[in-house]
Formats: sequence, structure tokens, C-alpha cells
Amino acid sequence: MVNKEPTVRRPRGVRAGLDRDQIIAAAKTLDPAAVTMQAVAGVLGVDRKAVNHHVSDRETLLGLVAMDAFAESFSEVRFATRSHWQEACRTYAMGFAEAVIAVGPLADHLQLGNPFVTTMLEASEVIVRKLIEAGADDETALRGLVLLTNICLAHARDVIAIATTDVPPRPELLRRAMSGHSPEIPLLARIAELKVDTYDKAQLELSIDVFIAGFSRRLTDGDSPRT
Repeated sequence: MVNKEPTVRRPRGVRAGLDRDQIIAAAKTLDPAAVTMQAVAGVLGVDRKAVNHHVSDRETLLGLVAMDAFAESFSEVRFATRSHWQEACRTYAMGFAEAVIAVGPLADHLQLGNPFVTTMLEASEVIVRKLIEAGADDETALRGLVLLTNICLAHARDVIAIATTDVPPRPELLRRAMSGHSPEIPLLARIAELKVDTYDKAQLELSIDVFIAGFSRRLTDGDSPRT
């Protein structure tokens, strides 16, 4: 009679000794496209149900990994104690955009939920306070914060898209669009030949400059800004 070795079962649920941080850390070792609940369970050496006990599905897991990468980068943002509102906005904007870019292809999985809001609380408080001190009312300060955030989010997603897809840069798209167009469009043709990189830091800085100039005008049209 052959003695069979006892079957070794992978631990499940709470008994696996897992927590979300361990699951996220395991998922971060995988290429984003390869992240599945089973793949993460394999990295951890546990049954898939142990992972499901803490994270319900793949989309939730990808969101957690994205949020972890964002929070790690954004935590490095520091505001000068006596900075004016313009400087604070620049610091916030550059840090926010860089943090989203650091997330890479998973940026689309960043969701406006409790982890995201919690990560942003202190920085958001600084920006809102600076804008109010400059003369904005509460509503205008909130709208300014949202606008600045959206500007940076759009830029960051552009940067990620051009790095991770086969979509040609804007000048090339423009040249292709004009190749069979009649009549000629001379100004756009000239601009297209410049081959300007609209995904670089200079593009973001221009966007921030326009925001600051516009908000300054908004403050001037109302109460005089206090700097």
C-alpha cells in the first residue's frame, strides 16, 4: 500500500494572515496587464479566495495599486511656509501631475473615492487657504482648486497616453489631417512644421501660468488680491 502525502492546502481568508497592503505590494511586482486575482494569489502563495477576502475584484485591485503609486509620489509635495498663492498653486500642480504620471498606465483606474480624497486633504487645504487669503470667497476657492486639478490631470493623462499607445504626437496628427485638405491652411501648416512637444513640462507650465493669470484677474474683478 502506497502512503500518500497529505494534501497541502493554501490558506484562505483571514487565516492566510493577509492584509490589503500585502496584496497591493504583490500586485505591484506584476506588469499591470498581468495583474489578476489569481496571479496575485500566486505571488503570495495563497488561495485566490484569500485575496478575494480583502479585495473583491480585479478592477478594485487595480484601483488600489494606482492609488498606492499616486500617494507614494504625491506625499513628497512640500509647500513653503510663507509661499504666496501663486507659488503654492505651482507646487501643487507640478506635484499632482508628476504623481499621476508616476502611476503610468494605471492612471485610468484612479477613482475619486476615500483613499484619493484622504491623500489630497492636506494639500487641498493649503491651496484653498491660500486662495481665500488672496481674496477669493469659499466657492471661488473651491472652483479654483478643482480647475487646477483638472488641468493637471488632463496633462498627465496626455503624457501617459503618448508614452503607452501608438497614437502619433499632435504635430504629426495635424500634418496628416492637413495632407489632403483643400484649400490650404497656412498658419496651421507652419505651426505643424515646428514639431513642438506639447507633452513636455513647458506645456504644463504654460497651463499653470494661464490658470494663475486668469485667477488673478478673477480676484481683481472682485476684491483686490492680497499678496
